[in-house]
Amino acid sequence: MKKVIGVITARMASTRLPGKVLKEIAGKTNFAHHVERMRRMIGLDGIFLATSKDPRNEPLIKEAERLGCGWYAGAEQDVVERHVALCEREEADAVVRVTCDCPLFDMDSASRSVELFKKKLYDFIYISNMPVIYGTLSELISYKALIEVHKHYRGPAVSLYIRENMGSFKTCGIEIDSELCRLEYRLTVDEPADLELVRHIYEALYRGEPLGLKEVYTWLDDNPEIAQINKDVNVKGVNVKVANLMEVPLYSIVRSGNKYIILDEQKKSISPSNFLKKIKGFFPELKGP
Repeated sequence: MKKVIGVITARMASTRLPGKVLKEIAGKTNFAHHVERMRRMIGLDGIFLATSKDPRNEPLIKEAERLGCGWYAGAEQDVVERHVALCEREEADAVVRVTCDCPLFDMDSASRSVELFKKKLYDFIYISNMPVIYGTLSELISYKALIEVHKHYRGPAVSLYIRENMGSFKTCGIEIDSELCRLEYRLTVDEPADLELVRHIYEALYRGEPLGLKEVYTWLDDNPEIAQINKDVNVKGVNVKVANLMEVPLYSIVRSGNKYIILDEQKKSISPSNFLKKIKGFFPELKGP
Protein backbone atom coordinates (compact mmCIF):
# COMPACT_ATOMS: atom_id res chain seq x y z
CA MET A 1 0.00 0.00 0.00
CA LYS A 2 1.32 3.41 -0.96
CA LYS A 3 1.93 5.90 1.84
CA VAL A 4 0.62 9.46 1.69
CA ILE A 5 1.33 12.04 4.39
CA GLY A 6 -0.28 15.40 5.04
CA VAL A 7 2.15 18.32 5.14
CA ILE A 8 1.35 21.80 6.49
CA THR A 9 3.88 24.35 5.28
CA ALA A 10 4.28 27.13 7.84
CA ARG A 11 6.67 29.56 9.48
CA MET A 12 6.39 32.47 11.87
CA ALA A 13 8.14 35.07 9.72
CA SER A 14 5.23 36.04 7.48
CA THR A 15 5.82 39.48 5.99
CA ARG A 16 2.17 40.55 5.77
CA LEU A 17 0.87 39.00 8.98
CA PRO A 18 3.76 37.92 11.24
CA GLY A 19 2.96 34.93 13.43
CA LYS A 20 -0.28 34.24 11.56
CA VAL A 21 0.20 30.50 11.96
CA LEU A 22 -0.34 30.78 15.74
CA LYS A 23 -3.04 33.46 15.68
CA GLU A 24 -6.09 32.51 17.72
CA ILE A 25 -9.27 31.56 15.86
CA ALA A 26 -12.28 30.47 17.94
CA GLY A 27 -10.16 29.33 20.88
CA LYS A 28 -7.55 27.42 18.85
CA THR A 29 -4.47 28.40 16.91
CA ASN A 30 -4.65 28.76 13.15
CA PHE A 31 -2.26 25.81 12.91
CA ALA A 32 -4.49 23.66 15.15
CA HIS A 33 -7.42 24.16 12.79
CA HIS A 34 -5.27 22.95 9.89
CA VAL A 35 -4.30 19.82 11.84
CA GLU A 36 -7.91 19.20 12.82
CA ARG A 37 -9.05 19.35 9.21
CA MET A 38 -6.26 17.03 8.06
CA ARG A 39 -7.26 14.53 10.73
CA ARG A 40 -10.72 14.40 9.14
CA MET A 41 -9.25 13.43 5.79
CA ILE A 42 -9.52 9.81 4.70
CA GLY A 43 -6.41 7.80 3.84
CA LEU A 44 -3.61 9.95 5.27
CA ASP A 45 -0.72 8.10 6.90
CA GLY A 46 0.44 10.91 9.18
CA ILE A 47 0.41 14.71 9.53
CA PHE A 48 3.54 16.84 9.60
CA LEU A 49 4.64 20.44 9.91
CA ALA A 50 7.21 21.58 7.33
CA THR A 51 8.98 24.65 8.68
CA SER A 52 12.44 26.24 8.69
CA LYS A 53 15.35 26.30 11.13
CA ASP A 54 14.69 29.95 12.01
CA PRO A 55 14.64 30.14 15.86
CA ARG A 56 11.41 32.14 15.63
CA ASN A 57 9.66 28.91 14.62
CA GLU A 58 10.31 27.22 17.97
CA PRO A 59 6.85 28.14 19.37
CA LEU A 60 5.32 26.67 16.21
CA ILE A 61 7.25 23.42 16.63
CA LYS A 62 6.09 23.23 20.26
CA GLU A 63 2.50 23.68 19.09
CA ALA A 64 2.95 20.85 16.59
CA GLU A 65 4.31 18.61 19.33
CA ARG A 66 1.42 19.58 21.65
CA LEU A 67 -1.02 18.50 18.95
CA GLY A 68 0.80 15.21 18.33
CA CYS A 69 1.92 16.37 14.90
CA GLY A 70 5.32 15.43 13.47
CA TRP A 71 7.62 18.12 12.11
CA TYR A 72 10.69 18.87 10.05
CA ALA A 73 12.76 22.07 10.04
CA GLY A 74 14.80 22.75 6.92
CA ALA A 75 16.23 25.66 4.96
CA GLU A 76 14.39 28.98 5.16
CA GLN A 77 14.14 29.50 1.40
CA ASP A 78 14.25 25.90 0.10
CA VAL A 79 10.64 24.89 0.74
CA VAL A 80 10.78 21.97 -1.70
CA GLU A 81 13.63 20.40 0.28
CA ARG A 82 11.41 20.26 3.36
CA HIS A 83 8.89 18.12 1.50
CA VAL A 84 11.55 15.89 -0.03
CA ALA A 85 13.17 15.37 3.36
CA LEU A 86 9.86 14.48 5.00
CA CYS A 87 9.10 11.92 2.28
CA GLU A 88 12.53 10.36 2.70
CA ARG A 89 12.39 10.27 6.48
CA GLU A 90 8.83 8.92 6.62
CA GLU A 91 9.23 6.67 3.56
CA ALA A 92 6.21 8.37 1.98
CA ASP A 93 5.24 8.06 -1.67
CA ALA A 94 3.41 11.38 -1.83
CA VAL A 95 2.35 14.43 0.17
CA VAL A 96 -0.93 16.28 0.37
CA ARG A 97 0.25 19.80 1.05
CA VAL A 98 -1.55 22.80 2.46
CA THR A 99 0.02 26.12 3.34
CA CYS A 100 -0.86 27.41 6.80
CA ASP A 101 -3.06 30.21 5.52
CA CYS A 102 -5.94 27.88 4.59
CA PRO A 103 -7.91 27.09 7.79
CA LEU A 104 -10.96 26.29 5.64
CA PHE A 105 -9.37 24.08 2.97
CA ASP A 106 -11.69 21.52 1.42
CA MET A 107 -11.27 18.17 3.16
CA ASP A 108 -13.35 16.14 0.71
CA SER A 109 -11.32 16.92 -2.41
CA ALA A 110 -8.10 16.35 -0.44
CA SER A 111 -9.37 12.91 0.57
CA ARG A 112 -10.33 12.15 -3.03
CA SER A 113 -6.80 12.94 -4.17
CA VAL A 114 -5.35 10.49 -1.64
CA GLU A 115 -7.76 7.76 -2.71
CA LEU A 116 -6.98 8.39 -6.38
CA PHE A 117 -3.21 8.31 -5.82
CA LYS A 118 -3.37 5.01 -3.96
CA LYS A 119 -5.27 3.47 -6.87
CA LYS A 120 -3.13 4.97 -9.62
CA LEU A 121 0.23 6.63 -9.05
CA TYR A 122 0.07 10.20 -10.32
CA ASP A 123 2.82 12.78 -9.99
CA PHE A 124 0.43 15.63 -9.34
CA ILE A 125 -3.27 15.78 -8.45
CA TYR A 126 -4.91 19.19 -8.40
CA ILE A 127 -8.31 20.88 -8.54
CA SER A 128 -8.98 21.72 -12.16
CA ASN A 129 -12.04 23.96 -11.90
CA MET A 130 -10.91 26.42 -9.23
CA PRO A 131 -7.87 28.76 -8.99
CA VAL A 132 -5.47 28.06 -6.13
CA ILE A 133 -5.38 31.59 -4.71
CA TYR A 134 -8.56 31.53 -2.63
CA GLY A 135 -7.43 29.43 0.35
CA THR A 136 -9.69 26.40 -0.01
CA LEU A 137 -7.59 23.89 -1.92
CA SER A 138 -4.83 21.37 -1.36
CA GLU A 139 -2.62 19.51 -3.85
CA LEU A 140 -1.01 16.09 -3.95
CA ILE A 141 2.57 15.72 -5.18
CA SER A 142 4.44 12.44 -5.45
CA TYR A 143 7.89 11.95 -3.95
CA LYS A 144 9.17 11.21 -7.44
CA ALA A 145 7.85 14.54 -8.72
CA LEU A 146 9.26 16.43 -5.72
CA ILE A 147 12.72 15.05 -6.51
CA GLU A 148 12.42 16.36 -10.07
CA VAL A 149 11.06 19.72 -8.95
CA HIS A 150 13.96 20.14 -6.53
CA LYS A 151 16.41 19.99 -9.43
CA HIS A 152 14.89 23.17 -10.84
CA TYR A 153 13.13 25.09 -8.06
CA ARG A 154 13.49 25.98 -4.37
CA GLY A 155 10.79 28.56 -3.58
CA PRO A 156 7.44 28.54 -1.76
CA ALA A 157 5.18 27.59 -4.68
CA VAL A 158 6.18 23.93 -4.52
CA SER A 159 4.10 22.84 -7.51
CA LEU A 160 5.08 25.79 -9.73
CA TYR A 161 7.59 23.84 -11.82
CA ILE A 162 5.05 21.07 -12.39
CA ARG A 163 2.38 23.54 -13.46
CA GLU A 164 4.82 25.12 -15.91
CA ASN A 165 5.72 21.70 -17.36
CA MET A 166 2.53 19.67 -17.17
CA GLY A 167 3.48 17.53 -20.15
CA SER A 168 6.52 16.17 -18.31
CA PHE A 169 4.52 14.76 -15.40
CA LYS A 170 1.67 12.32 -14.93
CA THR A 171 -1.04 14.68 -13.73
CA CYS A 172 -4.71 14.43 -12.87
CA GLY A 173 -7.16 17.25 -12.43
CA ILE A 174 -10.24 16.62 -10.31
CA GLU A 175 -13.26 18.87 -10.03
CA ILE A 176 -14.98 20.07 -6.88
CA ASP A 177 -18.71 20.66 -6.60
CA SER A 178 -19.75 23.76 -8.56
CA GLU A 179 -21.29 25.11 -5.34
CA LEU A 180 -17.77 25.33 -3.90
CA CYS A 181 -16.36 27.33 -6.82
CA ARG A 182 -17.03 30.68 -5.21
CA LEU A 183 -14.45 32.97 -6.74
CA GLU A 184 -15.95 36.04 -5.09
CA TYR A 185 -14.84 34.91 -1.64
CA ARG A 186 -11.26 34.97 -0.39
CA LEU A 187 -10.73 32.51 2.48
CA THR A 188 -6.96 32.56 2.75
CA VAL A 189 -5.29 34.19 5.78
CA ASP A 190 -2.50 36.46 4.59
CA GLU A 191 -3.51 39.94 5.83
CA PRO A 192 -5.15 41.30 9.00
CA ALA A 193 -8.43 41.73 7.09
CA ASP A 194 -8.30 38.05 6.08
CA LEU A 195 -7.86 36.99 9.69
CA GLU A 196 -10.76 39.20 10.75
CA LEU A 197 -13.05 37.57 8.18
CA VAL A 198 -12.07 34.01 9.13
CA ARG A 199 -12.53 34.81 12.82
CA HIS A 200 -16.07 36.03 12.11
CA ILE A 201 -16.82 32.79 10.27
CA TYR A 202 -15.47 30.56 13.04
CA GLU A 203 -17.09 32.55 15.83
CA ALA A 204 -20.47 32.23 14.11
CA LEU A 205 -20.29 28.58 13.03
CA TYR A 206 -17.58 26.62 14.83
CA ARG A 207 -18.76 24.14 17.47
CA GLY A 208 -15.64 22.05 17.88
CA GLU A 209 -15.98 20.24 14.55
CA PRO A 210 -14.33 21.18 11.20
CA LEU A 211 -16.55 23.49 9.15
CA GLY A 212 -17.84 22.40 5.76
CA LEU A 213 -17.34 24.83 2.89
CA LYS A 214 -20.99 24.79 1.85
CA GLU A 215 -21.95 25.89 5.35
CA VAL A 216 -19.35 28.65 5.22
CA TYR A 217 -20.48 29.95 1.83
CA THR A 218 -24.15 29.92 2.88
CA TRP A 219 -23.29 32.00 5.92
CA LEU A 220 -21.23 34.45 3.85
CA ASP A 221 -24.12 34.81 1.41
CA ASP A 222 -26.36 35.69 4.35
CA ASN A 223 -23.83 38.15 5.79
CA PRO A 224 -22.54 40.17 2.80
CA GLU A 225 -21.24 43.02 4.95
CA ILE A 226 -18.80 40.62 6.65
CA ALA A 227 -17.96 38.83 3.40
CA GLN A 228 -16.65 42.14 2.05
CA ILE A 229 -14.15 42.72 4.87
CA ASN A 230 -11.13 41.58 2.83
CA LYS A 231 -12.36 42.52 -0.65
CA ASP A 232 -9.54 45.06 -1.15
CA VAL A 233 -6.67 42.71 -0.24
CA ASN A 234 -4.19 42.21 -3.08
CA VAL A 235 -3.17 38.67 -4.00
CA LYS A 236 0.56 37.88 -3.82
CA GLY A 237 2.30 37.73 -7.20
CA VAL A 238 3.35 34.08 -6.96
CA ASN A 239 -0.24 33.02 -6.29
CA VAL A 240 -1.49 34.97 -9.29
CA LYS A 241 1.15 33.32 -11.47
CA VAL A 242 0.19 29.83 -10.32
CA ALA A 243 -3.51 30.54 -10.83
CA ASN A 244 -2.88 31.91 -14.31
CA LEU A 245 -0.95 28.78 -15.23
CA MET A 246 -3.99 26.66 -14.42
CA GLU A 247 -6.49 28.95 -16.16
CA VAL A 248 -5.36 28.03 -19.66
CA PRO A 249 -7.60 26.94 -22.54
CA LEU A 250 -8.53 23.28 -22.62
CA TYR A 251 -7.27 23.09 -26.22
CA SER A 252 -4.89 25.32 -28.14
CA ILE A 253 -4.21 25.73 -31.87
CA VAL A 254 -0.62 26.74 -32.59
CA ARG A 255 1.43 27.22 -35.73
CA SER A 256 4.25 24.73 -36.37
CA GLY A 257 6.20 25.57 -39.52
CA ASN A 258 3.76 25.73 -42.41
CA LYS A 259 0.93 23.95 -40.61
CA TYR A 260 -1.19 24.20 -37.50
CA ILE A 261 -1.43 21.62 -34.73
CA ILE A 262 -3.93 21.12 -31.92
CA LEU A 263 -2.66 20.73 -28.34
CA ASP A 264 -4.61 19.41 -25.37
CA GLU A 265 -4.45 20.81 -21.81
CA GLN A 266 -1.12 19.06 -21.21
CA LYS A 267 0.36 20.54 -24.41
CA LYS A 268 0.32 17.19 -26.19
CA SER A 269 -0.58 16.98 -29.88
CA ILE A 270 -4.05 15.64 -30.68
CA SER A 271 -5.35 14.71 -34.14
CA PRO A 272 -8.12 16.81 -35.73
CA SER A 273 -10.46 13.80 -35.74
CA ASN A 274 -9.97 13.16 -32.02
CA PHE A 275 -10.34 16.87 -31.35
CA LEU A 276 -13.72 16.91 -33.12
CA LYS A 277 -14.84 13.87 -31.14
CA LYS A 278 -13.92 15.63 -27.90
CA ILE A 279 -15.74 18.81 -28.92
CA LYS A 280 -18.88 16.86 -29.81
CA GLY A 281 -18.68 15.20 -26.43
CA PHE A 282 -18.83 18.63 -24.77
CA PHE A 283 -21.64 19.84 -27.08
CA PRO A 284 -23.99 16.94 -27.81
CA GLU A 285 -26.28 19.28 -29.72
CA LEU A 286 -23.72 19.36 -32.54
CA LYS A 287 -24.82 17.16 -35.42
CA GLY A 288 -22.93 15.42 -38.20
CA PRO A 289 -20.21 12.76 -38.44
